[in-house]
Amino acid sequence: MNYNTDNKFSIRAERLTVNYDKLVALDIPELETSGNCVAIVGHNGAGKSTLIKTILNLLPTNSGKIQLFDSSTDTALLAERDMAFCPETGAVFADISVESYVKFWCRIKHGDSRYYRKAGSKYIELLEIAPLLGKLGRELSKGQCRRVQTAIGFITQPRLFLFDEPFDGLDVLKTNELAHIILAESDQMNFIISSHRMDVIERLADIVIVLKHGLVVAAGSVEEVCSKLSGNSTILSNLRNRVAVLAALKKKLPDNLINHLGEIISITGHSNDEKEVRTALEQLGETEVSISNTRPSLTDAVNYHLKSLNMAEAAQ
Repeated sequence: MNYNTDNKFSIRAERLTVNYDKLVALDIPELETSGNCVAIVGHNGAGKSTLIKTILNLLPTNSGKIQLFDSSTDTALLAERDMAFCPETGAVFADISVESYVKFWCRIKHGDSRYYRKAGSKYIELLEIAPLLGKLGRELSKGQCRRVQTAIGFITQPRLFLFDEPFDGLDVLKTNELAHIILAESDQMNFIISSHRMDVIERLADIVIVLKHGLVVAAGSVEEVCSKLSGNSTILSNLRNRVAVLAALKKKLPDNLINHLGEIISITGHSNDEKEVRTALEQLGETEVSISNTRPSLTDAVNYHLKSLNMAEAAQ
C-alpha cells in the first residue's frame, strides 16, 4: 500500500436513502470517513454502483444527503467540477473517432482540444490509446472502451476519480498496470473504486466501505474492516496430512472459511475456536502442528462475510 496520506477527501452521509420504486437500494443513517483511495465492496446488488451514482448526482435521493469535501480545506467537491467517472459499461460515441472523442473532452475540461498531445500525453501512452485514436467508437471492444474512458478520466485531471469495476475483464498484467497508474496519480487525485477484486483493493485502498443490501456493515482501514468482518485467522502449518485435516476442519467448523495455500491451512471466522481445532488435530494424530493467529487478508475477510450472508439467507 502506497497511498498519499496528505491528499484526502471526506465522505459524509446523513439519513441517506435511495429507492428504486419501492425497493430500498441504499439506507445509510450516518457515515463519515476520510481517505485518499476509498474502496466500496460487497455482494452483487449490495448498492455499490448506486452509491457511486448518488455521489455523482446521477440518482436522486429519497431522503437525507451525501456530501464530499476536500479534507485539508473542507471545501465541497462538486460532481460537475471536481469529479470524473469511469462506469462499468463504458462506451464511446459510436460514429466518431476515438481521437475526436478525446478532443471533445479536452476542449470541455481544458479549453484546448490538443491537451492530450501535451500534458495529457502520458495517459495516452500509459493506457496504450495511440493505436486506437483512428478507430470509430463502434469498432472498439469492451476492454478498449474502458481504456479510452479511463484515459479520458485521467486527462481531465479530476480532484476525485470514481471507478466502477475498473479491473473487470483485465488480465493480471493489465490489472497491475492500472493499479500502478492509480498509485502514481494518488499524489494529485483521490479515488473511489468499486470492485470485487479484493487482492487489488487491499493494495490500493486506505479506506474500505462494505455494503450489504444497501447498508454499511463496516467502514474504516483495511485492518479495521477485516477485524469487524471476520476477526483473526488461525494458520496451521507443519501438517502431515493436509488433505485429511482440511476435510475434517470443514466438517467440524462449517461456519468458518477454511482455505489452503500450499502446505498451510487458514481458518477465518468469528466462530473460530482454537480448542476445537486442536481437538480435531489430535483426533487425526496431528500432534506437531504449528498454530498461529494473524489478521486475515481482505479477500478472506470479505469471502467469510459473503459466506455468512449466503448461509443466513439459505436458513430463512
